Amino acid sequence: MTQDRLPRTFLGTVKDEGPYLLEWICYHKLIGFDRIVIASNDSEDGTREILDLLDAAGEVTHVENSKPREGEKGDPQNRAYARFWADETVRASDWILVADADEFLNIHAGDGRLDDLIAAAETRAGQRVDLISASWKVFGNSGIARFEDKPVIAQFTEASAAGLHRTQRLTAFKTLFRPRTVRRLGIHRPRLAPRFREGPDKAVWVNGSGAPMPDRYLHQGWRFFEETFGDQLVTMNHYMIKSSEAFLMKRYRGTANSGEGDRIDFSYFETFNVNDVHESRIQRHIGAVKASIAALKAAHPELARLHDESLDWHRRRLEDARAHIVAHQPTVAARLGLGR
Repeated sequence: MTQDRLPRTFLGTVKDEGPYLLEWICYHKLIGFDRIVIASNDSEDGTREILDLLDAAGEVTHVENSKPREGEKGDPQNRAYARFWADETVRASDWILVADADEFLNIHAGDGRLDDLIAAAETRAGQRVDLISASWKVFGNSGIARFEDKPVIAQFTEASAAGLHRTQRLTAFKTLFRPRTVRRLGIHRPRLAPRFREGPDKAVWVNGSGAPMPDRYLHQGWRFFEETFGDQLVTMNHYMIKSSEAFLMKRYRGTANSGEGDRIDFSYFETFNVNDVHESRIQRHIGAVKASIAALKAAHPELARLHDESLDWHRRRLEDARAHIVAHQPTVAARLGLGR
């Protein structure tokens, strides 16, 4: 971070994401986020211990978010967002991105970093911009069934085609924003303060190609349509499935924003296991991400141990989940590519 600007802050919520945390954190630091703030919910796989260690080391800020305080919302994701936004140091950021543990901001401009994206978006807009929305690029399992300790961005390269889709959630976006315009956080986009929705102070909002978003988005909207889609400068890689075995874990543990495991059933797999086009541009960062992970582990040997223990936790539960689905739902197991 240069001394002449405020930090760029990455906000995330997680639950039982231990095997994936180091890649996710190192990647977003690499592309230009100065501060990483993560809320964890009811994790049993070592996620909390990993984040506590990283917090103590000054690498992230960990917000323990498992239990609501008096007057707080029961939903863990909205509770985390309220806690984030109550933090004056978060609101004092230059730019903010809110994302989940399976989302990676994939910048196509320049060297793939935030400076490149912001400069390109403002050049195309011809003015300072306040919000940049990145459309989801939803990744399937790329035919990979087994859970492995390898970077997500290295393993999965097959994704949804660009443009409109019948499935609405394939057309969602995530939004990078300047906090001065914002009243509260949201999953896909922030809610703007009234004076930035219309009038002389109206916020400048562009899509992933740097083109203006229609004014209606200043009020509401979380997905793109034909006139708003753009992906030349940035997309949001969304690894909703990962491997078939990783999907099993997602199915049985619930998610960071919902305690209801039934929300993710096997129709979810069939809907979002999208392997229509090859997409590997994010892989230009693999070498640097691997080096960052190795450096973190070398500097903090306890971190390497915690990571390995989290892997073991997932593998043990995967054995049980795999055996159960093969024995009791063999048709589903076959669709997932899982055998005996």
